Amino acid sequence: MTYRTSRTTCSTVTSSGWSSRPSPATSLLRVAAERAGYDAILALADLKTSHSAFPEDELYGYRRRWRDDGDDDYGYGDSAGGKGDRKYEIQDLIDSEVRLTHWTGPDGRGLEETSLSVSDSEVCASTENGDLTPYSLEYEGYMGNWGNTLDRWYHRAAVVVWPRAQAFANRAETSPGWALDEITAMAAAGDVAGARAAVASLARFWDGAVRGLIAAAAGTEPAAGFLGKALGTADAVADAPTATSLLRPFRVESLTKEHAGPLATVAADYGQDWTADLLRTWFGDGKQPWQYGVGLERSRWVADRLPGLCQVLRATGGDAEATAQHLLDLSWAWLGSEIDAALALSSPSFRDRQLDELGKPLAAVLTSVSTLGAASLGDTVSGHIRKQGGAVTVLELSALRAAVTSPEGALPGGTGFADLAADCAARLRDRLALAQRAIGDWSIELPAAGCTCELCVTLGTFLADPRRRTFEWPLAEQRRRHIHGRIDQAELPVTHVTRRLGRPFTLVLTKTDAVFTGEHSAREAAKTDLEWLTDRWNVPG
Repeated sequence: MTYRTSRTTCSTVTSSGWSSRPSPATSLLRVAAERAGYDAILALADLKTSHSAFPEDELYGYRRRWRDDGDDDYGYGDSAGGKGDRKYEIQDLIDSEVRLTHWTGPDGRGLEETSLSVSDSEVCASTENGDLTPYSLEYEGYMGNWGNTLDRWYHRAAVVVWPRAQAFANRAETSPGWALDEITAMAAAGDVAGARAAVASLARFWDGAVRGLIAAAAGTEPAAGFLGKALGTADAVADAPTATSLLRPFRVESLTKEHAGPLATVAADYGQDWTADLLRTWFGDGKQPWQYGVGLERSRWVADRLPGLCQVLRATGGDAEATAQHLLDLSWAWLGSEIDAALALSSPSFRDRQLDELGKPLAAVLTSVSTLGAASLGDTVSGHIRKQGGAVTVLELSALRAAVTSPEGALPGGTGFADLAADCAARLRDRLALAQRAIGDWSIELPAAGCTCELCVTLGTFLADPRRRTFEWPLAEQRRRHIHGRIDQAELPVTHVTRRLGRPFTLVLTKTDAVFTGEHSAREAAKTDLEWLTDRWNVPG
């Protein structure tokens, strides 16, 4: 059987091993491929098959059970040896997988690693797998909803045949770095048109291949080096749309200060409008599947890499400083939305953790504002922080602490941090100026959560009463559950216990001593924080 697709046709010609001397059948296939305008290369493949199977020493019991179930048509297949010489009765083929692991280079010499899945429709085998000996097998017994399966793995040699016009794209799919080197070499040799055509041939898989490589090497030197290589290739092709197609799949998290020079070069080549569009693509909008979960990565990138990158770009001069400004603007747009999302959280402890984690990125943005002299953006950041509620002091303090513990060991310049420290100190002073809770005042404020149902109104009335500590409330289960949720979500100092007597059961609410101890702890923390601000940031006490 022979199956062909537009990408490859694979013919498995030997059962094991690797020989530099092809068989007569292989040589004949290569000659035929050459005459037909195809390339034929030697390759190594790993094959996995999964069959339904049963140990022969247990088969009598299975047969009797199937016969009792009325299954008289079940057939039995071949026997196969296993670990410990145990024999298995092989039944139907459930699944098979073929993956090319190595192939010869474009010159027919050397052995290159690859990783390319091949569908059954692309495979023509000269020897059946059942005639070969697997190098590994694994049996899974009956597990209720699955099992009674035998997996077998084989090493096979292959001849891979593909249309010569698709040779470059096929290799590039499994080796994007090799593709970039080849394209750059074409352009350097004067074949710029050929380099652009080679880039165009990558369109169907390039985004996925690049993102897969980046995901596999996230945060490592290979990921950073790959982007540097791509920037050089984008410059070599000397065409804005072609450069965009090469660079589009990357994410800003791969960008380091070592890329400042190549990035400045392509920005100068293709203009700031092109550069701004590219950087917006790298930042993304979080809606693509590959962008989900990038928040922590983005936070670290802004905190650890943005200031250094802006500094190097500014020192480069020319269009590089405008590129740095684009990066800074996009970083703040991301950070501002993250701050708003954190402040909107209803759980105080979770909200505070999120805000605390955003302190370092905020410090990095303000440092970059100072580096670039971006006064307008600095005013925007300060204005956004000032309009927030009291919870934002957690963010302000985190950013200010990150600034004084930076590797530079000195307070950053610019007005951004001074404005932040002044605003934080004013909030703390206002908090400390509030009258302290009187002895016996058990009042609690129910945070607004968008629910104004009659249950929440009743709950709010009880909580606001300064003399009332307990409330026994007959409620059905669903109504009790709603009250449980409001109390737990807001982390109120109130216990809620159901007394299961009578119908409906009674929900017993009790205000705890944390009404007083929590407020006292908060005041003490505010005093300590204000003293620190006075000492380190020279704000009035």
